[in-house]
Amino acid sequence: MEPLVVECLRCGSHRETRTAPLRQANQECPRCGYVGWAPVNDLTDQERRALQGRPLERRRLRLA
Repeated sequence: MEPLVVECLRCGSHRETRTAPLRQANQECPRCGYVGWAPVNDLTDQERRALQGRPLERRRLRLA
């Protein structure tokens, strides 16, 4: 399986993983401790700005 690069939805740091980030229990960001991740290539700049501008309790990315 090819590694997947994911981005923290709070601080924007990247990490590489071999499994889907949603399948890993409590995989906290080492930089900020947040647990929301998305594949780097799946987020647009507009989505990144929208997520970072919202309070943590309101951050949700609606998938089609």
